[in-house]
Amino acid sequence: PTKQPCWTREEVLSILAASPPMVRSAFILLAETGMRFGELQWLTWDDIGLQQKILNISAKDNWKPKTGDERSVPLSEAALVVLTDLPRSARWVVTMPPTTRLPQLGQQWTERRLLMSLKSVLKGIGLELAGKLHTFRHSFISHALLCNTPAAVVRKWVGHVDQRTIDLYTHVHDVASRVAMDRLSDDFKNAKPKKEKENE
Repeated sequence: PTKQPCWTREEVLSILAASPPMVRSAFILLAETGMRFGELQWLTWDDIGLQQKILNISAKDNWKPKTGDERSVPLSEAALVVLTDLPRSARWVVTMPPTTRLPQLGQQWTERRLLMSLKSVLKGIGLELAGKLHTFRHSFISHALLCNTPAAVVRKWVGHVDQRTIDLYTHVHDVASRVAMDRLSDDFKNAKPKKEKENE
């Protein structure tokens, strides 16, 4: 497999802050759940449980999740805010703004159009060479693991059953690596040598 880009949490927050309102909700949901684009595209209001604070990914119409991994994902506070504020004017949770070619309201996002919006945002903040829609998923998984979320829990959230697949998504950023080494160094520094037993 080819090496995939991965954003730090700070870069993800910069992307969200720089995103126009018409795409920010979609990007936040990708960033906060680890969903694939297709799962976001086919997400309906029937899949959302605001009271239970969960999002259900399930097959519908002629679509099913990759590898058929239907699952429930707990919602973060940021995702809950987005879902509470979004209008329920269409079947789909996030929809494309109308254009002259597609003037009808409430249409599902196309991957190409949402990716074009992301590329524009990335270019504006100097990250144009590093990322695509799937990078939100890489970053979510990597960040969850760096925050010591058990791998079994992460696999349940994102739908992977194979640890080797999870390993492909795990990125240790330079900052996290530096913090880990500093913590290790502090531990060494604070350790006390054992005193040798005095001869009797």
